[in-house]
Amino acid sequence: MDERRRQDLTAAGAAMLLLGVLILLAQNAAGFAAVLRSRMLLCLQTLVPSLYGSTAAALLLRESGAGEWLGGKCRRTARLFGMRPACFSVFVISQLAGYPAGAVLLSRMQKANALTPAECTRLCGLCFGCGPAFAVGLAGGQLLGSASAGWMLFGAGIAANAILALLNRPREILPADSAPSPLVHLDAEMLTDAVSGTMRSLVQICGMVMLSGLAAEACRVLRLTALPDALSDRLHIPQPVIRAFCSAAADITQLEPLCGCGLPFRVLLPLTGGLLSFGGLCVHLQCRALGGGICPMRKLLLRRFFAGILAAFLLFFAAPLLPVPDAAAVFAPRTAVSAQGSVLPALLIFCTGFPFLIKKD
Repeated sequence: MDERRRQDLTAAGAAMLLLGVLILLAQNAAGFAAVLRSRMLLCLQTLVPSLYGSTAAALLLRESGAGEWLGGKCRRTARLFGMRPACFSVFVISQLAGYPAGAVLLSRMQKANALTPAECTRLCGLCFGCGPAFAVGLAGGQLLGSASAGWMLFGAGIAANAILALLNRPREILPADSAPSPLVHLDAEMLTDAVSGTMRSLVQICGMVMLSGLAAEACRVLRLTALPDALSDRLHIPQPVIRAFCSAAADITQLEPLCGCGLPFRVLLPLTGGLLSFGGLCVHLQCRALGGGICPMRKLLLRRFFAGILAAFLLFFAAPLLPVPDAAAVFAPRTAVSAQGSVLPALLIFCTGFPFLIKKD
């Protein structure tokens, strides 16, 4: 088959697929609209308040030189993990700022030619973490009913990444730059650039969350649940548990159904920690998009899979150290940014940052 004919077949297949999607959306408009409303509410009530501050702070740490200064003060620790100080600062920031921060910072370093291709490929699977806001505030406090469990989830994720960094330590480490420590400074332009970058990142993240909701609803409409049901029968695990696990593995924001399946706390804690360290396919697509494709998806998925296994393994042995909560709190609208559950504060954040979305680079 010649190249032209293969391209025509590929284009025809893509056109038929997209036409089928349009027909599916039109025939089930009410169901898809309900899913989008719920996902939009989730973004406004949970994701934006959780990620806005941490993402902006991560960008400011990088652009102000504070992160590079911090990495320079941790040279010995950086060398232990096989990283240059500048790379180690990104590793630390990404553990604290949430999933997309590492991809954003690595992309900026690559554009500035501050990373080698080998370093970029290695770090993209390590500069990845849910951050304390998501692990402690949502997974621990809201879903598991224990802030202590949330801190343990957060610590297990960092420990898994540290173990992977040690196992993938390169034989030869590039020498650190001999330049003096950078001057740390902040100005108004840097602040507006951080707001602009944060808003762009949040819009892309929320868009991917809504898209994953559409995909999940499409699978339900097309009755593509045969695989989870087959796994349930083969593994002798209740169908709700398998379906909830698959949903969370696809989109980590959908942890609520898994936490409501009635699993014992000693099982639920390592399972939740493994999923948080893996991140979910939706998060991987976000990192791929925000990072400009700096990391091959196959390597990212493989490393996050092993990170999830490590985190679940650590939490399995650490779970007996925690007292079992009386009852796991049900994920409810009180995760909103105000006590009344209003989405207005989060909406105001979007309105305030919207002018920066149209700012030309």
